[in-house]
Amino acid sequence: MSEAAKNLTPVTLELGGKCPAILDSLSWSWDKEVAINRIIGAKYGSCAGQACLSIDYLLVEKPFSSTVVELMKAMIKKMYGDKPRESHSISRIINKHHFLRLKDLLTDQKVKDCIVYGGSMDEDSLFIEPTILVDPPLESAMMTEEIFGPLLPIITLDKIEDSIDFINSRPKPLALYAFTKNEVLKERLVSETSSGSVVFNDAIIQYAGDTLPFGGIGESGMGKYHGKFSFDAFTHYKAVVRRSLLTDFWFRFPPWNNYKLELLENTYNYDYFGLLLVILGLKSYFSIKCVSRGVSDDQDIVNACSIIYQDLENSE
Repeated sequence: MSEAAKNLTPVTLELGGKCPAILDSLSWSWDKEVAINRIIGAKYGSCAGQACLSIDYLLVEKPFSSTVVELMKAMIKKMYGDKPRESHSISRIINKHHFLRLKDLLTDQKVKDCIVYGGSMDEDSLFIEPTILVDPPLESAMMTEEIFGPLLPIITLDKIEDSIDFINSRPKPLALYAFTKNEVLKERLVSETSSGSVVFNDAIIQYAGDTLPFGGIGESGMGKYHGKFSFDAFTHYKAVVRRSLLTDFWFRFPPWNNYKLELLENTYNYDYFGLLLVILGLKSYFSIKCVSRGVSDDQDIVNACSIIYQDLENSE
């Protein structure tokens, strides 16, 4: 962006960030299994979490957290076996630098105490086991930096609606995921939070839709792309206006007076009725009569016109 600024070149930036997922206390066992399956797949299946759209942390209600952990353990074993290190279905960390960065996140003693599953590492093969943590300290690097790896913190809340305040207290994410059947909560998440995208009951799939704009907001980026949005992002639309020389609005030119200004105002607002009243010299009379008759904007203007027309006839 700084390089582009030297030439005043516009840019589109996708900056990633910590993407939260909200898991509501779903009542049906099928719903729970499908949700957990999609969460695990999105977290560990997308290059072991090394993706900008990967789920960074999970928000659940306290009473539901133990159920979530047990379902996740079972699903991880189903996907990657009892020995994930021998599985060919999970990625290694991209390089040693990032392996050590993730190792530092995980070996923080306060964070380490929160591990409820996984946590093993092999520096030689750059392997980190799918790991689940419950309530790591919110001030720890685990919860302030983008993880970008196979570590999934679960943050417990008193009620799932508290997730809105939690998300809003942190930098704006590239994506927000919510697994819920609560329509009111869905509406609140759309209207009361800010993120690059919102996905209900799945994760990462928005990236595959080339008819959807992709991009961040605030700390997670600026601008949108994908499909035609990419074309629009890097296209300058030049306005071209053509007019005839045969007609003109004479009242657009000085000298100014109230009559011209009223004509301009009504023309600009496409108020054709008001324009007609000004031309006929009835604008002030009409306004006074409407007020005296108690006519508001919400009432039928046709009735008001009828009343005033009758008054004019009677005055004649």
